[in-house]
Amino acid sequence: MKRCVLGIDGGGTKTVCVLATSDGKVIGRGSGGPANPNLVSAPEIKEALQKAILGAIHDHPELWIEAVCAGIAGVGSSEEKQVAVSNVIWQILSTPPLCRALSERFNPSLHIEVVSDVVIALVAGAGERHGIVTISGTGSVVYGETVKGHKIKVGGWGYHLDEGSGYEIGRMALKEILKAYDVSGGTTPLAQRVLNVWNLRSVRDVVNYIYQKTTKPTDIANLAKIVNSAAGAGDEASKEILRKAASDLYSDISAVAKQIDFGKEGAALVLSGGVLTNVEIVREIIVEKVRVELPAIKSIQLCREPVKGAVVLALKNSTL
Repeated sequence: MKRCVLGIDGGGTKTVCVLATSDGKVIGRGSGGPANPNLVSAPEIKEALQKAILGAIHDHPELWIEAVCAGIAGVGSSEEKQVAVSNVIWQILSTPPLCRALSERFNPSLHIEVVSDVVIALVAGAGERHGIVTISGTGSVVYGETVKGHKIKVGGWGYHLDEGSGYEIGRMALKEILKAYDVSGGTTPLAQRVLNVWNLRSVRDVVNYIYQKTTKPTDIANLAKIVNSAAGAGDEASKEILRKAASDLYSDISAVAKQIDFGKEGAALVLSGGVLTNVEIVREIIVEKVRVELPAIKSIQLCREPVKGAVVLALKNSTL
């Protein structure tokens, strides 16, 4: 029987769960919908976690789960939310109707840890809970922590307010499109790209699309990809939107770096989330400014798989 751990990354767009052995090797992977409690309901979170967990263990009938670590966006330091998610995971792994694959071999002493998604991203990129992590996906946040336990967070207010996020980039793009239409009545290159991806005929249809009930925050945030593509094709309005996003994120990084003492050894900066991993203009501006202006940052790491940090923390909590 394999003794393993589960690492979970629950974000505003999707949930990823991996099954890993004692040496950290990933042997199973599953995914589900979003699990951010600020964006979706409790039943939706349960469904997302269940689908992701079952996907990870599906091909491994003979296993024993030693520990679970879940990094969940929107949980923050709220003990109430952490306990709620922990209870859901416990139910999924222990209740036969929910998870027959594990119920007969359920570990009654299973250790379940629920932390903010920033923590697992930091560990995945820096290898420890010491450094700064910047996440820009649907929302955005900058978080710093030292080995002595000093912690500070900037941003992370939710997608409506987060600066430099995918949602903010999408919102700025929509404002740019509508303002240009008001002035000239024409369709800009950026506007045409948005119309194509949303399957709309005219800029006049954009407002109705934004406010219809079926439009989700991720629909707006996903426009960051369109803005990036337009910028790559030379669209100046799109470039300016991305420069503004980069400037906002850097301001938050600088605020954290200047408020927390990382000692003589300094710290790593971890960049994570779809905007920072996929939008080169934003990432490159931040990297250049950090290297010039923030000497406490000794290295910059790109984290494409935060869930690996959850595996590291789960292994620390296990007997493996």
